[in-house]
Amino acid sequence: MYRTYSLRGSCIEALKWRPRPCLLTNTFQVAVVIQLRILLVTRRYPPAPGGVETQVMETANRLGRRGHRVFVYCSDLYRDVPPQHFTRQDRERLDGVEVIRYRAVSIPWREKKGTSVTPAMLCALIRMNQVDLAHCQGLNLVTAAASLMIRLRQTKVICTTHLDPILLSNAFLAKVLASFDGLVALTETERRRMLSLGLDESKIRLIPNGIDMSRFNDMPRPEVFRRKFAIATPLITYAGRIAADKGCDVLVEAVARAKSQIGECTLLFAGADWGYRSFLQRLSRRKGVRAIFTGNLQLEDLKAAFVASDVFVLPSLREAFGLSVLEAMLCGVPVVASFVGGVPSIVRDEDTGLLVRPSDPWGLAEAICRIVTDRELSTRLVANAKKMAAKYSIESTVTQLEKYYEDILRG
Repeated sequence: MYRTYSLRGSCIEALKWRPRPCLLTNTFQVAVVIQLRILLVTRRYPPAPGGVETQVMETANRLGRRGHRVFVYCSDLYRDVPPQHFTRQDRERLDGVEVIRYRAVSIPWREKKGTSVTPAMLCALIRMNQVDLAHCQGLNLVTAAASLMIRLRQTKVICTTHLDPILLSNAFLAKVLASFDGLVALTETERRRMLSLGLDESKIRLIPNGIDMSRFNDMPRPEVFRRKFAIATPLITYAGRIAADKGCDVLVEAVARAKSQIGECTLLFAGADWGYRSFLQRLSRRKGVRAIFTGNLQLEDLKAAFVASDVFVLPSLREAFGLSVLEAMLCGVPVVASFVGGVPSIVRDEDTGLLVRPSDPWGLAEAICRIVTDRELSTRLVANAKKMAAKYSIESTVTQLEKYYEDILRG
């Protein structure tokens, strides 16, 4: 983070600076680097898979490269349902960021929902050396409890909820959010929802998630992925957690219905299994749908899957933002998505993609058929989507966060 000041020559000796003489006046232009100690608190962190996890890592790495000292406190969970813990060391440096993982303890009557707490993290926060600011990534028991301990140390705390805005809907949640010094809304829909809860508008900053655009400059050829999995039919792809709230069963039903118009096709599920894969496999066999489950894919393999696809589908029942949608758009895949949460801020119906009602296999099947059979529609959606997706740069996101951090500390 850089700030430029004009100072008289006699004033500069008190600062660490790199002066640049100004020829028109007897002043120097001085670039002062503001270095912060930033704590990011999140439920999971890579190599744990997921959109939030990836976004927090990309943010942490870039803040570190810009000269800030960045710490990440997280649980030791690779996934929540069923619980799977890392066996690696508790403390490590990843790309210059100090990551500390604390043992997650499941709450017995909420274990099937993946609810857990991290008592050791709370103890560590009591002993923690002072940081300038803490940023809770996600609103859950882990981050809410941690934020309480941080505030007791009189440290500024902000929160990005990473929740579908529809969930921001009760008085208790409003009180929790009001206790933060600042709030990051990912979409205008989320910002308006926060305002409807009576939250202070001056506390809320609209800063969307971002993508590392440089990683989408080079694309693999479509036949690479198709040859690997022996795919010779239209390919319909979903990428994300294989979980009940993602509407994957609705997608299987929709593809089964779409076959009457587009013929035999292949359905690809790319993502980590959260206890739902075996059910989807049985459902696919019963519906006569050829389904391929790849597990979680690293970005290069995911790009190969995207460019080989005829359509990308996000049938979620709840969604805060939808990073996988942006990734698919940058790979040139036409998108169909549920009209939920923050998705409509990215997918504009009939412009950058097609939107359907959640839990509607008939509407989803119709949208899939339109894209697969209408090449002109597909080409137009892809062209518009690429232009729009290119605006969501992770560098811009981090620059906006830096400015917000500074405003919070100054206020």
